[in-house]
Amino acid sequence: MNDNHKRHLVAAFQHIDELLGEANHILVAADSASPFTEYTQDASPVQRKVIDDYIRRVRKVISRIMTDLNLPRPKPASGALWAAQTHVMFAQIAVNEMESKRMVGYGTLSDVDIKIIDDIVAELYAALEQFMSYLHQGSDADLPARLQKLEQTRDEMPLLRELERIITAHGLVALRGTLAMLLDRMESNSFEIGVFGRVSSGKSSLLNRLLGTAVLPVGVTPVTSVPTRIQFGDVPRASIEFAQAQPVVVELARLAEFSTEQQNQSNHKHVTRIVVEMPLTRLRESVSLVDTPGLGSLASSGAAETAAYLPRCDLGLVLIDAASALTHEDLILVQTLLRSGAKAMVLVSKADLLNKKERQHFLEYVQQQFAAQLGMMLPLYMVSVMGADAALCDEWFEQALHPLLEGHREQAAAALKRKVGLLREAVIQTLEVRLHGTSTGTALSSEKSIETALTALRNADGLCMTAERAADKLTDELPHLTDAMIEAAATATAALWQQKNTSPDFAAETRATTAQQMVADHSGKVLRLLEELRLQLEEVLRQGQQSLTVTDNNGDYLQQASGAPLFDAAPTIRQLNLQPPTLRQILPASLLLHFARSRLQVQWRAPLEDFLNDYSRRLRTWRRLAFDELRGSFHAHAAPLMAQLEARTTAAGRDNIHEAEDDLKRLREFGLSTKGQS
Repeated sequence: MNDNHKRHLVAAFQHIDELLGEANHILVAADSASPFTEYTQDASPVQRKVIDDYIRRVRKVISRIMTDLNLPRPKPASGALWAAQTHVMFAQIAVNEMESKRMVGYGTLSDVDIKIIDDIVAELYAALEQFMSYLHQGSDADLPARLQKLEQTRDEMPLLRELERIITAHGLVALRGTLAMLLDRMESNSFEIGVFGRVSSGKSSLLNRLLGTAVLPVGVTPVTSVPTRIQFGDVPRASIEFAQAQPVVVELARLAEFSTEQQNQSNHKHVTRIVVEMPLTRLRESVSLVDTPGLGSLASSGAAETAAYLPRCDLGLVLIDAASALTHEDLILVQTLLRSGAKAMVLVSKADLLNKKERQHFLEYVQQQFAAQLGMMLPLYMVSVMGADAALCDEWFEQALHPLLEGHREQAAAALKRKVGLLREAVIQTLEVRLHGTSTGTALSSEKSIETALTALRNADGLCMTAERAADKLTDELPHLTDAMIEAAATATAALWQQKNTSPDFAAETRATTAQQMVADHSGKVLRLLEELRLQLEEVLRQGQQSLTVTDNNGDYLQQASGAPLFDAAPTIRQLNLQPPTLRQILPASLLLHFARSRLQVQWRAPLEDFLNDYSRRLRTWRRLAFDELRGSFHAHAAPLMAQLEARTTAAGRDNIHEAEDDLKRLREFGLSTKGQS
């Protein structure tokens, strides 16, 4: 045969292969949930298996012939994951083309139509974003392969393997992220101790005391913008990883360049990970200390990082400032730690500010609050790093933390066991809903209430999109306040000039106050939008809980936004040399106003515009991070709710009932205890 004959054979084989692939696709598509399926499924499972075997057989024959004749095989055009990402990306583009502002060319849309379309776009785009996020994990997200690799190393592996099989078999996609996180924890083989608390609660100072050296920067302003991991190493150094650059290794003296809010504002250097290595006796191998961003700090991106770290933590040290009261965020933080399977230990920092009697009263108050809100007693210790009271820190370390470090492997194993057990309970609960329409201990809600709750959960992304657009519009309007601020400052200045004995300093202070108030009023609208959205999303979650007839003792799900960028217009005012006219006492008010306005236009417009543009950029960055954090927190709570609600609306025939019952029985028989904080 010549080359033409061979090319014809290859083309014919390729066409046959495509036809066989199409035949196989038809059988799969007929069994899918696509709203556009062209075929009814009239082939039994046995028939589909036999057909698939025949297709494989024909393809093997073609492959053998091509090998025997040494026919060229076309090389694959790309990896399957990359191709899937490309298709999902085009699906996202298609969703963007559905936005209401792009559909006005097809005809006028009413406000109701715009709301419906925007809700559809938001829900679809959120679903595709989660899909794309999973695809971006790449081949490392192959859970069965990772399970096989770890099979001989942990007692929990048989249960994890069974959980992976059940999660995959029954399409419990929302639980795969938790399973992947558990595998990450097992592969790291470390005992994670996270240090949490409000801004300036003393986290970094406490860690420096434990380490015996001032390795972490401290200050009265927010200093930690990304989590900093500290672990044992032969050489003192810091490894810095970035989102869009190669990692670097630096001396510990340069750590502040990457970990502090002052030198890395809003994490503009895009640091993703900091690992500090030190050869210290108090650091055991496989023990990691993590200095987390302060909750409520200016580094609002850090708050999201802290929330993302919580599920990985084995022991959480929660610092409460003795100079301030216990906050709602402190209670939520401890509750989240416990719900993730971690232990929690509460430390009252800056105990040196209290006398012995005040310390006892404060401890009793905190303990009572945790008992009332969480229904349990927690380990509670006074600590300080100042003067003679620093002995409290050493005493806590020797009595409470040192024993845990000595048995850190057992502690890590116990924490992992709790986390695996929590996943097992979530899978059991979801299967119970699939089989019986309700999980153990809950009553069956009406079909209408379930559908209403599902609709609200699905429309939540539309609420987020609407609020974000309104916030962006307000942020974009900030630079356009220049003329209004000049006019307000000119009016205030002219009024002061009409008064006797008005000092220049008082006039400057009045102008600064006027400017501050106008910026505060405008940025306050953005904060109110975010808070209103948070309350709306909480109500959606509460509605979902009620439709499952499950109530959360806490009642609040989402933390309030904090750390909005500060603004100070005073520096732009201090540069002004605004002297009143000599004849101010006899000039009419209109001329004084004109004089003040013209002088402000000349001296203040340029610095004021620069100030407003800069603040607008900072506010937009914070707005994006705050909305992302709120949306992410909402989805974390909403995903399991939607899984259970959708399971109740799914026809019983969708799952093989016998298989689901068998899987449920197997999980119950594993008998892994997750009660308590063992």
